[in-house]
Amino acid sequence: MPFDSQDIRHKPFVAFVCTDVGAATARAVMTASGGSEETIHGGGLSGAARLSPDTFTGQVVLAELGQIGLEMACECVSELRQSGIDVIVLGKPDDLGTYRALRQVGALDYFPFPVEANDILAVDAVPVSAQVVPMAPTKGRSIGVVGCKGGVGASLLAQNLAAHAAAEKGAALRTALVDADLEFGTQAIDLDREDTRGLFDALSAPERVDSTFITATMEQIGERLSLYSGQVRAGQEAGGFEAGFAALLPRLQSDFDAVITDIPRGMLLRHPEIAAGLNSLVLVIPAGYGAVNAASRLIDHVARASSDLTILPVLSEVRMDAGISDKDIANTLGRALTARLPRCDAALAKAHRAAKPLVLHQRRAPWAKAVGHIWDAAMADAKPQTAPAKRRKGLFG
Repeated sequence: MPFDSQDIRHKPFVAFVCTDVGAATARAVMTASGGSEETIHGGGLSGAARLSPDTFTGQVVLAELGQIGLEMACECVSELRQSGIDVIVLGKPDDLGTYRALRQVGALDYFPFPVEANDILAVDAVPVSAQVVPMAPTKGRSIGVVGCKGGVGASLLAQNLAAHAAAEKGAALRTALVDADLEFGTQAIDLDREDTRGLFDALSAPERVDSTFITATMEQIGERLSLYSGQVRAGQEAGGFEAGFAALLPRLQSDFDAVITDIPRGMLLRHPEIAAGLNSLVLVIPAGYGAVNAASRLIDHVARASSDLTILPVLSEVRMDAGISDKDIANTLGRALTARLPRCDAALAKAHRAAKPLVLHQRRAPWAKAVGHIWDAAMADAKPQTAPAKRRKGLFG
């Protein structure tokens, strides 16, 4: 009896991997299926999605998730499936939310490592029309704020960007402020609120996060501003929750017009996939060698996870450090500075005592006006203008 043309056991595989374990799994599949190791390539799932659909005619794509976020992974799978391509995804996350999301957009299956070649070859293919389910579109703009050195006002900027986004005289958007510093985050304290313990529930099971969950677990700061902020307690390890942010932020985007996340720089280095879910990343930099070096490293690191991310360097005058010139900083980073946050000690002190963001307490202060400029740049579709000089001529070569 002739075989079903949809059966993947009768189709050759082509693999796109990005780790040693992914490559080993792909080699095992090629050996078991009679394929060639020459069809194993780098680039992972995002690399496969960038190629022409004609590249995969009659083949099954075995793709590794890698460091990209779940939302981007779903977009890649959806694009491939819309072209009639069978896709099986491999990855490190071992949770039901990842499996469901990838299956919903058309993946034939998802396997967390470790996985046997025979399990992959046993997958049953189904027609595209029965498998593809459109993802719920995210409507909100996701903006991350990172301080390239401690004490430069990154958390303060994140709080004020969120307040500006939600304010009636600002953008008047339904906004979420997320404090991703699970060890020393102070957003709740600065706003005179209790920790939102629901944040840890959301990070433990981001697939559960929907409008009802958000309403029940986020702190309502104002008519349009909601907060997630909490610190780990004795016996809890922040690292065990950090990976959940990559899946949580896109879900918040589905429910809010703007999501502002205060991100520790160390966490962004450990989890660059978080950057893949952002629209804009604001780097708060003092004019010092160490901070500019940190900014340069962060830019290189996150660019590998999300080449489309808009990165906005902002100079903070809270710390002058070595007093490096704007031109030297721009040349080193390969992009112009977006804005300058001036010293505004008296106005900031009054706002802190009132437990209110400065943009609400003294809207006309120079610092508050700079926040408005940064907001406009973060919401713009175009990327910031790059510096005219070549990056290799910067402070660090």
